Amino acid sequence: MPDGAFAETERQFLSLLERAAGSVVVRVWLHTMPGLPRGEEVNHRIGERYGTLDDLLSRRIDGVIVTGTEPVAGMLLQEPYWPSLAALIAWAERSTFATVLSCLAAHAALLLLDGIDRVPLAKKCSGVFVHDAESGHSLVRGMNGPIYVPHSRLNDVPQDLLPPEYSNLLIASDVSWTLLTREHQDCLLVLVQGHPEYSTTSLLREYRRDLLRYVQGARSTPPPIPVNYVDEEAEALLRQFAAECEAGRERPDYLERFPFDQVSARLLDTWGRDGERLYSNWLAEILRRKSPGRSLGVRPGPPPLPADEREMRSVGA
Repeated sequence: MPDGAFAETERQFLSLLERAAGSVVVRVWLHTMPGLPRGEEVNHRIGERYGTLDDLLSRRIDGVIVTGTEPVAGMLLQEPYWPSLAALIAWAERSTFATVLSCLAAHAALLLLDGIDRVPLAKKCSGVFVHDAESGHSLVRGMNGPIYVPHSRLNDVPQDLLPPEYSNLLIASDVSWTLLTREHQDCLLVLVQGHPEYSTTSLLREYRRDLLRYVQGARSTPPPIPVNYVDEEAEALLRQFAAECEAGRERPDYLERFPFDQVSARLLDTWGRDGERLYSNWLAEILRRKSPGRSLGVRPGPPPLPADEREMRSVGA
């Protein structure tokens, strides 16, 4: 992730895994890859808590989550971290039981494995979308509709371009796809185009960031308010504030008055339980694949634990 979302993304995934784990002990190692410039604060956090990509590629891990990030280049192949990301995905296929590829990482997997490139959307897809589970797959067990998942992205891979090897596990009328799976070698690849890990205010923070970019001239149009996310009163507050910003773009101090507290007080986390169930099912699938007869082969014992190792025990999931 970029610096501005680095710590928050880490917290989101660790919190989600902790809630999803139930009685299962989950040991988490944090790793980062080269290719993105980092500020001093994030570099310090990486030095204290993260291993390198080379450290990870020398190991066999039960499961991996690869987070997404904002696009930097016009094409995935031009992203500065593309060689590292491609190596990570190729390693995950042969070294894990199940791997989650989130957002841009999902698009990268489709390009790397199937030659299918993402396409830019006419406007950003931002909001909370309603789905139904139309599959008996273990990943959606216990997820009875309606199922809510946030989306926040500038690109898409149209569903009609997907090869038949992919199973679409969540169906929505207003987004192309949210959750795909594919058996690849001995690994279950899980492609997630949405963001079930998001906290309640994640979309609001992104909207505020995009509005700041508009005020600063980094984007030509004001951002859309995330759909199905705020009630009528909160939406009226945001529309009024956006109109004020548009009328006075020469005054960036407007952003200091963004009605964050008033809007966030009216938000409901409609997707948290569904995200928890998805990752609980993912952990259960890993355990099933670790059972006798499903092994990837002789798996060496873990190396000495790095400083960033974290053991989580959930007490109430």
